[in-house]
Amino acid sequence: MSIKIILDTSSSDPDFNGDCDYAVVELTPELVDRIRRRMELARQAGRQDSDLLEMYFWDGAAEFYDTEAVDACQEAMETDEAAQEWLKGLETDGHALVPAGADLVASQPQRVECNQMIVRCSPSSVNPEYEVAWTAIPKHSDVYVTTRDLPLAALEVYVGGKPVA
Repeated sequence: MSIKIILDTSSSDPDFNGDCDYAVVELTPELVDRIRRRMELARQAGRQDSDLLEMYFWDGAAEFYDTEAVDACQEAMETDEAAQEWLKGLETDGHALVPAGADLVASQPQRVECNQMIVRCSPSSVNPEYEVAWTAIPKHSDVYVTTRDLPLAALEVYVGGKPVA
């Protein structure tokens, strides 16, 4: 079983993002296992070198969309109040569950290259926290578009409370 999440993005160029305003990631059991393995790899490497902050992996799990993806998610909500609450959560947290019935097929993903998954370590004095994000370069550009970080705790909530790493 899989679920889709939507993540807010930022661009290395504040004036251009190639219409990659959001990214949608389908959290399949295989992808969650891959994230789990990569976080453990980062944890092991971090024990050997405390200067490790992030690791990049080639990974095309994220599809980047313009604002129509959010419109499709809001249209799938049963009421305007629910749609506004959903949007508020997305804006606050930087990520949200794609509602059942959201027609993302109508809004085509943007063409990108150099798709990567980033496993980030947020250092702390005792136990570092791990987050995952995705990045890509919109076609015919030289900017990087990167999703907001998805904290480990949020990932665990999305996969039903099962520990990820």
